[in-house]
Amino acid sequence: EEKLASTGSIHGVLMDVFGVGILILGKSGIGKSECALDLILRGHRLVADDMVYLQKRAPSTVIGSGFEVIQHHMEIRGLGIINIRSLFGVEAIRERKKIELVLELMEWDAHQEYDRLGFEEDKYAILGVELPMLKIPVSPARNLTTIIEVAARNHLLKVMGYDSASEFEKKLLHRMEDRAGGKRDAEGEVE
Repeated sequence: EEKLASTGSIHGVLMDVFGVGILILGKSGIGKSECALDLILRGHRLVADDMVYLQKRAPSTVIGSGFEVIQHHMEIRGLGIINIRSLFGVEAIRERKKIELVLELMEWDAHQEYDRLGFEEDKYAILGVELPMLKIPVSPARNLTTIIEVAARNHLLKVMGYDSASEFEKKLLHRMEDRAGGKRDAEGEVE
């Protein structure tokens, strides 16, 4: 099955953040590797930097890993090539990881509208598999590492059936109904 699986590669960084395989994409120089290095310092694990080898498994699973020559290495502008395994130990790396979430880092554009409530659900296709995707605007004041950790936690909640944005919308609609049509009784029904 492994030998016959569809394969490919993509320019990006693959991390294991709280057990979630997150593929970080963005144009060259936007800070993907620096963000990954910060995640490693917080205890998360590097799978691949710069080029991610992709392999489709089953109908809806994509596994990512590093290419053998550059595996466990990162390029940090100003420092050069560093070996994550040698610097931080084996607990800072993974050989492969299922990709569950795609994050695209993009330059902040004051003229563009960004999703502020979490209702937009973009998808990113890899080897014919549609994966959830978030577009994260980058600006000097934003803490991308924290945003990525929260994205991983939020993804885990969604997998368990809890969608923060949907819950917020339900509460908001209930509040609007209360004000428009009267108060609710103990069971939540409008009187």
